[in-house]
Amino acid sequence: MAARSITTQLLGTVVAVLGGWLAPFLFFGGVRLLGVSDGKQPLDVGILVDSTIATSIFMAWFIIPVWILVLIPLYLFVPLSSPLWRWPVCTACGATAGFLIMALVFISSDGNSSWSYGAWEFCGIAALVGGATCLVGSLTRHVFKPNHLTNR
Repeated sequence: MAARSITTQLLGTVVAVLGGWLAPFLFFGGVRLLGVSDGKQPLDVGILVDSTIATSIFMAWFIIPVWILVLIPLYLFVPLSSPLWRWPVCTACGATAGFLIMALVFISSDGNSSWSYGAWEFCGIAALVGGATCLVGSLTRHVFKPNHLTNR
């Protein structure tokens, strides 16, 4: 029973990570479809696929360590009764963590000059990914994380 519980919880972390990974694609795709973005050129499927693959590889460098170091321990060791599982708290923590991780990357990489090359946008995307990951994890916790009182 315990092995099934751990496997189910790990599956929950994977679902949360996939939710966070999809968030920027859905957000920017929606912005593009609504015509809100600056780019008014016709949609090029080849560029879209290539940029999605490149973005996914880039995001993996941040998502995988956070998944292993934060999300898995959260699922395995924090009880459902904790305030950390409430979606507003969890989402805010994830967004803050995403923003800070990306900000630390830019601060440590090249000092102050890298901020002129779109660092704020990348920090915003990282906050979106972190917040979405935690939101999905929080909203699906009852599906994947057994209640310690009922053992379900």
